[in-house]
Amino acid sequence: MRFPLWTDPGAGWRYSTLATHLAGMVVRKLTGMELEEYVNERLAKPMGWGRWGYVKHLSDGGTLLHTPGGTGIAVRPTDALRFAYLLLHKGRWGGRQLVPADYIEIATHPSPYNPYTPYSLQLEVNADGHVVGAPHDAFFKSGSGGYAVYAIPSLDMAIYKMGGSDLAYDSARTGLPMLYRYDGSRDNWQPHPPGVFWDGPIDTDVGIRRLLEMVVASVATCAP
Repeated sequence: MRFPLWTDPGAGWRYSTLATHLAGMVVRKLTGMELEEYVNERLAKPMGWGRWGYVKHLSDGGTLLHTPGGTGIAVRPTDALRFAYLLLHKGRWGGRQLVPADYIEIATHPSPYNPYTPYSLQLEVNADGHVVGAPHDAFFKSGSGGYAVYAIPSLDMAIYKMGGSDLAYDSARTGLPMLYRYDGSRDNWQPHPPGVFWDGPIDTDVGIRRLLEMVVASVATCAP
């Protein structure tokens, strides 16, 4: 079967989880380290993360041979927020440049090679104001199930939104022990299914953008 391309080769792109798996393979090839080890050495340790890891144990009892590049990370909310703070400060943590500042500069602005969507290098940018209630310099990275990290330089603000289901933190899948007593209150919780609500369709992307607008509005309301 043959299908026409939606744009000329190299003239645009869209988000792809499979592409980030390829990035993980590239990291392993160039550094000789699994992606989890690389992230641990270059980000987690310098930033003082707590226990964290990738979901590598499968429901059928199997175990992934390599760290997946685009899914399945279990990290504390406070440490996800540290990552957002790192982006907010152009890849700098304390006195160390952990991520190249020129990459952050490119990733947090619209790309001339992708004029079709407000999506840059793994980040959604608001330069066009499509998130109406947020400053134009806001940018964020969303994830499966409604997770998101946000940064707003003009407000010096970093935000983390938790989402998804408890499967992402299942100790049988992550290999991380549960060190606290769980009361069962979130058993069988799932994100709201797509549907229609008073202000439009409900899905994870809408929720991610609405949360950004609501946080910004609350800050504006509380400002002196």
